Amino acid sequence: MHRVSIVIVTYNGLEKATRPCLESIFRDTDHPDLEVIVVDNNSTDGTPGFLASLATHESRLRAILNKDNRGFAGGNNDALRIAKGDIIVLLNNDTLVTPGWLSRIVDVLSENSTAGMVGPVTNSAGNEQNIPVSSLAPEDVISEGIIWNQMGSGDSFQTDKLCFFCVAFRRDLLQEVGMLDEQFGLGFYEDDDYCIRVKNAGYSLRCLEDVFVYHQGSASFTAIPRRTKELLKRNKRLLEAKHGISYVQRHPRDRQLDLIESYLERLETSGFDEGVWYRLDRRLDLATQLMPRGLVKRFFYFRRLLKARNRARTFESHEEWS
Repeated sequence: MHRVSIVIVTYNGLEKATRPCLESIFRDTDHPDLEVIVVDNNSTDGTPGFLASLATHESRLRAILNKDNRGFAGGNNDALRIAKGDIIVLLNNDTLVTPGWLSRIVDVLSENSTAGMVGPVTNSAGNEQNIPVSSLAPEDVISEGIIWNQMGSGDSFQTDKLCFFCVAFRRDLLQEVGMLDEQFGLGFYEDDDYCIRVKNAGYSLRCLEDVFVYHQGSASFTAIPRRTKELLKRNKRLLEAKHGISYVQRHPRDRQLDLIESYLERLETSGFDEGVWYRLDRRLDLATQLMPRGLVKRFFYFRRLLKARNRARTFESHEEWS
């Protein structure tokens, strides 16, 4: 049995994020050897007192109460230095987990030594981990996510980047690749940096289509947009200088089309599959919503999307579906 350490960094957001996040973990995580390490970066909204109190009667909780804001990388590193798990999950406090989420993560990391890091699908991410949902209410979004998981049972796909709202890896990867880079300060691009380092070490990054984690999105930064822009520019320059690259990411809409085309290839080569069709059909709708505004980009994107839709039409009247 693997011991698992879940690491959460907090900075304010007690009632909107941290409290419901921890409630979901302790309610919906059925793992017998679990520790949850919460690092608070000097919150002023009562979070330190809440964590100290909760730790007195929740044996799985360990709290680190920092006296200053150590940022995302620094806070996580504080927890990683004391974590006892041989599998580690970095989880944002603005998330809600779902039943069975951790067991699938543990299974994949245990069975696939080439998978360096894994992450779930979600309702809010800047890449193809994002799946379409029809509601804004967390309970409805989670219900849709659970259906997606059922339709994606056993499935995962390789990606160039995992978003760090929820990411998991083995301890041996941490020992090989090292801690998060604290030069990125309060946040942004430390996750891109870590993904690059993991891939450079020869490992893959995989998104699990049968694990869903609800994500509010940017809960710590939405109140300071000017500072966010400054951090983004500064940290992108740091990343490029560190790796000697010009860092340009593929747009999320193009990543969605990449995945749609991989679904189509599976259907065309292996035959009709209800779960693949379900995800293909809904990602096509999402890809349509992501249509670019610029005329040139719109033309090439629409042409690629139309080709995918035409390929998908051959399965719409499939006898196993109808």
